Amino acid sequence: MAQLRFTMLCVAALCAGGCGSSDEPGDTGTPGTGASTTSQSSSGAGGDGQGGTGGGDATTTVVVNEISAKGGDWIELGNTGPGSVDLGGLGLCDSDESGKCNTTDALRFPEGTQLAPGAYLVVLGDQAVEAGPGPHTTCLPDGDLSSCFYATWKVSASRGETVYLISANDQVLARLEYPTEAAADGQTWGRLPDLTGEGAVTAPTPGEANAAP
Repeated sequence: MAQLRFTMLCVAALCAGGCGSSDEPGDTGTPGTGASTTSQSSSGAGGDGQGGTGGGDATTTVVVNEISAKGGDWIELGNTGPGSVDLGGLGLCDSDESGKCNTTDALRFPEGTQLAPGAYLVVLGDQAVEAGPGPHTTCLPDGDLSSCFYATWKVSASRGETVYLISANDQVLARLEYPTEAAADGQTWGRLPDLTGEGAVTAPTPGEANAAP
């Protein structure tokens, strides 16, 4: 009887330490934190949730304001905010076959590139790689631009594309879609009202406020 009582006391003590528990020696993870620990990184979303990579909620007051895909290849950015924006490290790209930003050929703005409030910046497309991003003083033949930047790609009017402004880690900050054959020769596609509106057919106004044709 004494031996039976001793055995029952030992069993009770063992059960108090976890008898019937599902925790087994083969379980993974740190005790007290669940079976496993897995971290996930977000991709594909950023800014407006289209294209690019990288997480976070980065924002900018700079918009893709006007696109010329016929009779001259150029893109205009505009700053809608009350303060200057440092574009250094930010990129500008067209869309690849999947519709996302072609980060491989993106123009990267040099450090120290500033865009004042209410100001515009023009990027010429289809330029030689050797020329570099700029800034350059050789810009559009008929215009009053004192400086501009160069991109190696251009927007396809026949295919239709989206132009993206991306952060240093390729997160989409702003974009403007150029629909297929959106504008005729001598016309552009830009925001109306200027800087704030949706895309519409516009008269070419590089470096100036958008206007209806």
